[in-house]
Amino acid sequence: MEERETSEYQVEFTLTSKSHFYEVLEYLYEHYSLERAEQLADELERMAQSLAYYPHRGAKEMWLAGLKHEYRFLLFNRTKRAEIKIIYYIQESEGKVYVTDFFPTERDVDTMAERNS
Repeated sequence: MEERETSEYQVEFTLTSKSHFYEVLEYLYEHYSLERAEQLADELERMAQSLAYYPHRGAKEMWLAGLKHEYRFLLFNRTKRAEIKIIYYIQESEGKVYVTDFFPTERDVDTMAERNS
């Protein structure tokens, strides 16, 4: 299927991804200063929203291969050693990108498929 890289996609957040986003926020507010937590939260949300342009730039998520969709991810660097994967798939026919997860990379990757199936 032809990629719509020159068009703007609509970014949709699944209910599950919203729940995972709030889990990440909770962690940030518990472990960082208020100012730093808000900065990281804003940057994470902006990165997810940036999928409206060039969503195919994300790498294919090998841990989710074989599921219903072709999942991709962008890496958000929370610290030098801790990252969050913004996991999503592209629905070309609708012109939409569906964000399905905000997955902290320090978690067990075996749980990723459960969270995105």
